[in-house]
Amino acid sequence: MRSMMQRLWHNKRGQALPLVVLMLPLVVGVAGLSVTVGTVYTAQAKLQNSVDAAALAGAQEMAKQTAVSPANQASLITANDPGATDVIITTVQSPVGPAVLASAEVTVPGSFAALFGHKSFTIRTHAEAVYGAGQAFNFAVFQGDSNPSGQELVLNGNDKMAGEDGVAASVHSNNDLLINGHVSVTGSCGGNPAVTLNGDTSCAEGTINNAPEIPMPNWTPAQTAPQDATTVGSASDPSGLTVSGGDSLNGNYIIYGNLVINGNAQVNGHFVVIGGNIVINGDATMTGSLVDYGGSITLNGNVSQTSTNGLAIAAFSSNGQPTSGTAGSITLNGNVTVNSLLYAPDNNITLNGRVSVNGAVVGYHDTLNGNIKVNYNGSEVEAAPVQQVALIQ
Repeated sequence: MRSMMQRLWHNKRGQALPLVVLMLPLVVGVAGLSVTVGTVYTAQAKLQNSVDAAALAGAQEMAKQTAVSPANQASLITANDPGATDVIITTVQSPVGPAVLASAEVTVPGSFAALFGHKSFTIRTHAEAVYGAGQAFNFAVFQGDSNPSGQELVLNGNDKMAGEDGVAASVHSNNDLLINGHVSVTGSCGGNPAVTLNGDTSCAEGTINNAPEIPMPNWTPAQTAPQDATTVGSASDPSGLTVSGGDSLNGNYIIYGNLVINGNAQVNGHFVVIGGNIVINGDATMTGSLVDYGGSITLNGNVSQTSTNGLAIAAFSSNGQPTSGTAGSITLNGNVTVNSLLYAPDNNITLNGRVSVNGAVVGYHDTLNGNIKVNYNGSEVEAAPVQQVALIQ
């Protein structure tokens, strides 16, 4: 009996060996296919991100109305993906207006697929970004960051969003929206993908989950530059300007370096600061607009600001791209009253304390802490000159 069982077991082992030999190419082929698909997918995603960035950057250049061609953004593609070839960036007319079309291709090795005659794969991707006149916002508070991993819009404390003459004041985030505490919103509350309400909060016109993405508008340097301006300092000599307490300053200025306003100073005009920060401390009164390129804006104390033509308080990073540093940010601390639009398309707007904004808050990221009141004023928002830039495919 034992001898018979041994012969049967020996026969089974002998039968298994041919099956292994037959199945081995299939197993290797499946494994190779998985590796090849992963390689192609990774290469395509990398190239697509590079092309998207170039299309958006080209559209932003065209929106500034200073560029005759967006082709100089081609280096963005090759910098992010050195293997990219046949790079094309040009302007086209899309169904929704003028646009920048960017495309490129990359060749990746076939790896295991070479065993089946596919030595390489050529991948081509394209992206299209529109630019042109933007649409005015109808939100009291707006957050533009649409990156799924980006930070949520946060409202904390006894915040209140209302509109003039009974107009509903709505809040919108291209990311999640989190509301904590005793917050009152007379309009709707929209977030993507979700709105979370904690505490005694209310949104009179309801909440909107999976709210649609709304592109952040762009202002251009030409639109914010004051006319007949006095220039202080230069790019090589950022001397800046300080206005001490009790002093007054009138007129339009382009300032290289820091603009510091202290105490009971009274400032009237339109101010563009390049490569420095704007800081206002104490009981200062400001009539006009403050625009900063490459620095931050901070208002501390009992500051009062009034706009005269809707240009507002605006801060931009030095390259017009979102940043995690301080450049392009706006911070209001204390008993600050702003009668205009707060605009920071590249960074944070942070409101702390008893801050009143009679206009709107439009930032890449927003955080409202304390007893914040935003009285939505549509005329302030509509008066702001904007250019729209959005990736459509």
